[in-house]
Amino acid sequence: MHEMSLVRTLLAQVGEIVSANGGAALRRVRVQVGPLAGVEPALMASAWKQLSAEAGCGDATLEIEEVPLVARCRGCDMDFQPLQFRFRCPSCGVPETDTISGDGVVLQCVVLDDIEQGAST
Repeated sequence: MHEMSLVRTLLAQVGEIVSANGGAALRRVRVQVGPLAGVEPALMASAWKQLSAEAGCGDATLEIEEVPLVARCRGCDMDFQPLQFRFRCPSCGVPETDTISGDGVVLQCVVLDDIEQGAST
């Protein structure tokens, strides 16, 4: 399961943040997941429950925010949500686009006791 490996990496990154903040208790982690990330949120949540307990993270929760796929046209700079993964600009018809969001997993926020620290991967 790909999600297990992803959660292991996430826990390692969060562990570095916890250490950098004096080992404060981890309360919550928030990630953003897009449709092109190849991640099943339910499987990621299940992997978190298992692996965070093994890592000694206690009752720390994982919040998964599913974000839409957004692309930007290289021709007219319009941002749009590709329908059925069709990346042709609906405004000018140019097929050359850049993905703005929705193609990965982003560590958005780590909450330690009452301290919030944002980060991204």
